[in-house]
Amino acid sequence: MVSMYPSPLDVARHYVSHTISSRRFRIFVVVCALVLIARTISSFDLVHLPHSAGMPRPPSPDAGVAHVMGINHYDNDERRWKSVLSSSELEIPLEPRSNFALVTWNIDFASPEPENRIDAALSYLRSILVSGTGRPDAIWPSVIVLQEINHSMVKSLAENEWVQRNFYLTDVTTDSGIWQKSHYGTVTLVDRRIHVKAVLRLHYDSDYNRDCLFVDLEAASSLTSQPVTVRIGNTHLESLVSPKPMRPEQLKLAARFILYDSNVYTGLIAGDMNPIEGFDAYLHAEAGLKDAYLEGGGKEESASGHTWGYQTEENKYPKRRMDKILYAPGERVTVEQLAVIGAGEKTAKKPEVYISDHFGVFGSVRIW
Repeated sequence: MVSMYPSPLDVARHYVSHTISSRRFRIFVVVCALVLIARTISSFDLVHLPHSAGMPRPPSPDAGVAHVMGINHYDNDERRWKSVLSSSELEIPLEPRSNFALVTWNIDFASPEPENRIDAALSYLRSILVSGTGRPDAIWPSVIVLQEINHSMVKSLAENEWVQRNFYLTDVTTDSGIWQKSHYGTVTLVDRRIHVKAVLRLHYDSDYNRDCLFVDLEAASSLTSQPVTVRIGNTHLESLVSPKPMRPEQLKLAARFILYDSNVYTGLIAGDMNPIEGFDAYLHAEAGLKDAYLEGGGKEESASGHTWGYQTEENKYPKRRMDKILYAPGERVTVEQLAVIGAGEKTAKKPEVYISDHFGVFGSVRIW
């Protein structure tokens, strides 16, 4: 006799069919899909999506803001770095200087061996800055501006004994500020024989958290011997090509801080300018600045000024003068002895790698 009752399998099939066809279940599926999509989108770093994705990009929330920072000095007695707003708090008697060396170098955050590379960079810089007196600490008073310094490099800088003895350092840890949202940033070293009056980090409208890190120095006019404030900017302008170029506005903004601040006697901006488009050749002029290389007789098309493209594997892009020293017009500051440095330099420890894909630039600055 055939049973008139449905089998358990038939009951299960009917239940599933009814559930799937119900409106409530379809709504549940749609909601789950939307939640999954939202979570996926939130995991993207939308700030770094290219503009060509067609999505409108809101301005960076801190664009145009200049945050006041401290300057760090190493306390030999306590064996640790301490922060002060101005080196005058240390009550160290200093005679303002009218000349100093300025070095800019992009160290490349992404290449292997970052700690070894930054150590090799410091060793190399020490060798070219020694004054020749025979004393290992007798370096030419210098301001060193570095770009693409990653988290491990900051730690290596802070632990370097030569840096501890001879320099103030803008950044010694990466637990706050730009380091919380960026893999790399700008760091400036100032010779401890130069008085640091203030430190400012100016944020750009940027896809890559780029900025201009300013240090205000007390210098002396060569003509009058009067103390004056000289502002040095350490910058890394926007990378790549975008529908709306960002480098022009970034450099113009930074230039205003040295051209139109009544408390600043004169100033310079040095760093990686990323000049990869035709308009970049005129950015300094449009911002109201002078280019030390061009003012010294260099030619834009000359390979002698190139600082990038020679130490990258399988490079398909044109070699360029990426790194520049710019300065305020007039007769208050000059940059001489401009030279490309660091070409061919590698780490001492194996595996031996180039210090950076960039060369550095050295200049002798005099305040008049």
